[in-house]
Amino acid sequence: MIKQIIHSQPSDMLRIEYMPGNVCNHKCHYCFPGSNEGNLLWPDVELVKTNLSHLLRHYESQGKTKSNLFIVGGEPTLWKGLEDLCKYLKDNHDIIIEMSTNGTRKLNWWEENAQNFDHVTVSVHREFANVDHLINVCDLLYEKDVVVGADVLMDPDAFDVCTKIVDKLQNSKYNWPIISKVVHFNGTHRYTEEQLEYVKDKRKRFPGEEWYYKRTKKLQTKITIIKDDDTEVHTTDDSWLIRNQLNYFTGWECNLGLDIIKILPGGRITGNCGQSINGDHYLYEDNFIERFKPTLGPVICSMPVCKCNEETVCAKRKLSV
Repeated sequence: MIKQIIHSQPSDMLRIEYMPGNVCNHKCHYCFPGSNEGNLLWPDVELVKTNLSHLLRHYESQGKTKSNLFIVGGEPTLWKGLEDLCKYLKDNHDIIIEMSTNGTRKLNWWEENAQNFDHVTVSVHREFANVDHLINVCDLLYEKDVVVGADVLMDPDAFDVCTKIVDKLQNSKYNWPIISKVVHFNGTHRYTEEQLEYVKDKRKRFPGEEWYYKRTKKLQTKITIIKDDDTEVHTTDDSWLIRNQLNYFTGWECNLGLDIIKILPGGRITGNCGQSINGDHYLYEDNFIERFKPTLGPVICSMPVCKCNEETVCAKRKLSV
C-alpha cells in the first residue's frame, strides 16, 4: 500500500481544468459521463472573463502567482468565445493555456487561432478520427511553435484498430509526441494483460526529453509515490496509480483546491470527482466576486474512488489513524 504522493508542481502554480460546456461533435462510448451530452451550452464569455480573472487574482494574492489553464470539453473549439477568453487572459495574467481537442476544425481555423495556445493535445478517437486531417493539424501547430502532441485513446474493445492508428500517425512531417492514452470506466480499466503491456510505456513516439523540456511550458508530471515501507516509486506516467488500482484515497488529505481545481459546465468549482473544495462556488454567479474569497488549503477526500489521472497524482497524504 501507499501513504503519500508528491507531485513536481511548483508551489506558486495553480492548475485549472476548465470545461466550459459539454457540446461535442463526437459521442465516444468511453467518455466521462456528462462530457458530450450537449445539454450544457457555452457560457457568456464576458462573465467568464470577469469572474475567472477574479479567481486568478484571489489565488495570486495567496501565492499562486502563475496558472496553467487546461481547457477541455465537450469540444472547446466549438465555443465562439474561446478566442476572446484566451486573448484576455494572456493580456492580464501570467498564464499558460493548454487545450485538449479532437482536432476536427478545419486547417484555416487552426491557422487563425494557433497563437492563443501554448500547448494543444489532439485526442484521437478511433470511431471518428480522420487521421490524415489530424496529422495535418498537428504539423501545422508544430510549425506555429505550439507544443503539440496526439493522444490515441486506446479503446479496449477495438485495441488493434487503435494500434494501427498509432502506427499511421508516424507518417507526419514532424516528430511530435504520440501517446497511447489509457481510458477508464468509472475509475477502472478493462484491458487484458497483453493490452496493459502495450500501454505500460505510453510514449509511442517521443522526440526526447531534452527537446520536450526545452519547449514545454505546462506543468510537468513527475511523481514520487511513497509506500508504507518508505520505499519510493518515481514515474512520469499519470495513469500509474489507476493501472495499479491504487486510486482509493477516502480520508486522505489532498491538495485538490490548493494546487488544482476543476470548473464544470454550469460553473461549479470542484474536483473532477465531485469533491467539494473551498466551499460551494459557481463561476457564473452574478455575485461571484463578492463570494469567492476562500482561505486556500487542502481538503479531506470523501470520494470512494479517484477517477481522474490528473487528480490521482495531485499531492496527497494518508492521515494517521
